[in-house]
Amino acid sequence: MNASLQTQQTRQNVLFVHYGDNWIRGSERCLIDLLTHLDKSAFAPVLWCNNEALAEQVRQLDIPVYVSNFTLLFGEQAPKWDVVGYTKLVNEGLRIVDKHNISLLHSNSGAPSQWLNLVARARKLPLVLHLHSRYPLRDRITLGFHHASVAVGVSQPVVDQLLSDGANEDRCQVIPNGIDTQKLLSQPVEDLRKKCGIPYHAFVAVTVCSLIHRKGVDLLIEACRQMRELRLPAHLVVIGEGSERAALESQIAEAGMEDRIHLIGEQENVVGLMRGGADVYLSGAREEVFGLTLAEANLAGLPVVAPRVGGIPGVIAHQKTGILVEPDNAHAIAQAAYHLFTNPEQSLQFSQDGYRRVMAEFTITQHTQRFEALYQSLLTNPSMTARWTNQWQFVPPVKASLNFVRKFRRQPSEAV
Repeated sequence: MNASLQTQQTRQNVLFVHYGDNWIRGSERCLIDLLTHLDKSAFAPVLWCNNEALAEQVRQLDIPVYVSNFTLLFGEQAPKWDVVGYTKLVNEGLRIVDKHNISLLHSNSGAPSQWLNLVARARKLPLVLHLHSRYPLRDRITLGFHHASVAVGVSQPVVDQLLSDGANEDRCQVIPNGIDTQKLLSQPVEDLRKKCGIPYHAFVAVTVCSLIHRKGVDLLIEACRQMRELRLPAHLVVIGEGSERAALESQIAEAGMEDRIHLIGEQENVVGLMRGGADVYLSGAREEVFGLTLAEANLAGLPVVAPRVGGIPGVIAHQKTGILVEPDNAHAIAQAAYHLFTNPEQSLQFSQDGYRRVMAEFTITQHTQRFEALYQSLLTNPSMTARWTNQWQFVPPVKASLNFVRKFRRQPSEAV
């Protein structure tokens, strides 16, 4: 038999489905990396999404791509009861599955599971639910999280939500995000101080994030102001864009920090910039389920100061690869940065240990191998195949709803 034909017959076709805004950010980057490094001799990926920016990049990988307008039942946007749209998505999913002889479904965000639960059962396929963030109870129920064959979270706090609902532990697992270390380290190193006009004697902090409230750049600006009061020659470089830019610029001006804080927008060579003269990476995130940029900072050889929230403690080891501080606390961030400035030997040790930890635990190779092992286990275990008569899990959402009602009823009422 022709070797090429034999490979095609032994490969398992996997349909990846992604729902999101038309940009390339955290979950999109993770999906692109997974599709790039997936063992093509064992798995043949197909992508279905509502994101043309993502579709364009995946087409360059010579992967079949379908783009549709995704609607949700009971969603936040109208129409909330678009049964016709929902039925169309189920039928479109069945058509793609049949055309490509799909063996397994991978939902790269929570929303697609709403219609993939039916597609999986209609074609007797395992469904992997890959969660990149935490979801409110309402979404966990209406999107059907508890009915997937396996739910994968990027960190333990994501999985803990489902476990607290009553989901089976053997159907939930953590697969940390991975970064393409070889690709990132191949970025040209660029002199960050020269780019931003920062003196070479300065202590340079950098952060990479969307300029939105959740990322806490306002806290970093305040921390930088406090560092100035400590007579620390600190500069802050903010890489990213977002809706809060104007408000942050006003905050910078009011603090008289225009010469110390540099908003340089989105950049293609983030790791190259971090390696080109930064001293520390700061995060003010109010919520972060993983923190890809924290791992990238460690890869770039930077110690990290970040809040102890969400999945960050799983990425940054306190007093080993960085310093974890209390959330929403600009003063704590400033003090931690000052400590690293005045303890350069410890800062260097954090940098070296951080790099080693990333290479040991957070590479894209390890991430991909973990998913490949999961796919193989699902494909060889008939009990994990979704059918109309199995894997419906109604107890967890009912239990979670009752717990929510009890918690709400226990709250003391306000005095009249």
